[in-house]
This record gives sequence, structure tokens and C-alpha cells, in this order.
Amino acid sequence: MSLAEFDLLLDGDVRKISVEARDGGLVVREGGRVLETGVRRISANELRLRVGDRTVRIFLARDGDRICVDVGGRHYVVSEPRAEAGRPGEADERAGGGGLRVKAPMPGKVTKLAVCEGEEVRRNQTLVIVEAMKMENEIKTSIDGVVAKIHVAAGDLVDAEKILVEIEPKAA
Repeated sequence: MSLAEFDLLLDGDVRKISVEARDGGLVVREGGRVLETGVRRISANELRLRVGDRTVRIFLARDGDRICVDVGGRHYVVSEPRAEAGRPGEADERAGGGGLRVKAPMPGKVTKLAVCEGEEVRRNQTLVIVEAMKMENEIKTSIDGVVAKIHVAAGDLVDAEKILVEIEPKAA
């Protein structure tokens, strides 16, 4: 048995996860949740998980220190938290006055704008969807506020760290 513990950034939230190899499978713990699974590597970028009588295909793609994960059609971005960023592990930066500049986590194509300028948004709300490596990534805000400026349009190709949307904090 081997045990590994991680602090991972999963779609903007830091999660403490432990993984233990046991009886040819894995036991994954996150908070109070426990998942026992069998794992089989299909290729360098594909795994097959067995959970009870269900089988789930997982696709992985690496972008620098981030891993894009597709689990049964749901997309996640996983990385290690970094204390120096405005939001741990993310490229977003604080703007003057407490605003937020939301940036693309990786190069890709903007497939959808989910907000418009002047719209009120809440923390973790999807702002833009960027397709990268054949996976759609929901780019979310980490603050409550108002969309001040949108820097992209559907169909635009963006580089990593490109500012997508600016959010101003909600007035008290």
C-alpha cells in the first residue's frame, strides 16, 4: 500500500485529496467522500476507471503545469495551488479597485460567451467557454461583480494568459 496526499486546484477550488493504492485499485479520499476504483491505462492520455459495476473513460491532456481532464463528458482543469497568483494556480490577476482580469488558462478557441457587458455575475459563474485539445473548458469568475469589459468574441483564437473578461466588484 502506498499513500499520497495532494493539495490540488480543481476548477478554481483548492481540494485536499489522498490516493492510496490497494488491491490492484485506488482508494481516493476528498473531504468526507471515499471512492474505491480499479484503474486501467488504455493509452498515454486515456484511462478506464471501474467504480462498482460502472466503467468511466477519462481523457487527460497536459498544458504546462495544468492537466485538463475529461470524465464522462465533464471537463476539469487540475493543477497545484500557487500562492503567488491572485487566485491559487490560476492566471487571473487583480485589477485596480479590486476588479479581476480573467485570463485564458491555455491556448484555444473561444466557443461561447456566457455573459455580456454590464451583467451581474456571482463567484464560480461561467463567463466564457474555451475549446482546447478537443475539450471545452468553462472559464469562471472567482468574485461576485459586474462584467466591465469583454475582450474576446466567439470564434477568437486565444493564447494562454490572454485577458478574456474584466470583472468589477459588486458595489456594496
